[in-house]
Amino acid sequence: MSATGETSGFTLLEMLVVLAVAGLVAGIGFPRLQAQIAAQEWRTGAAQVRSLLRAARAQAVRSGGVVVVATAADGRSLRMTNADALALPKSVAVAMTQSISFHPDGSASGGLAAVTSGNRTMRIGVAPDTGLASVRPS
Repeated sequence: MSATGETSGFTLLEMLVVLAVAGLVAGIGFPRLQAQIAAQEWRTGAAQVRSLLRAARAQAVRSGGVVVVATAADGRSLRMTNADALALPKSVAVAMTQSISFHPDGSASGGLAAVTSGNRTMRIGVAPDTGLASVRPS
């Protein structure tokens, strides 16, 4: 008690109300945060796949040789000829219709890579005549 007769601090009831409100906010916010993280991992994985396909085309043109991009058996990584495997975020998988070969003139064998995470899918196509990788409508 202070000199004026007032007490300072919190009562147990006030503290329980604050904890209940904090729990409610966390219960609503945490699932939304998880969904945002999963969506960002999916976008990151798709960007990594596009970048690797573009890098493979550039390497084929620069080196004058054929560069092949293929997926690992588990669908969790991609490998480009004479390069380390690209590991995707753990919630992301990629499936390709076939291995894609890039030729020194910039052309490619063509193909489609589907990047998935949960119920999200992004299709990245490689045009045979130009070897360019682009996002295809689902």
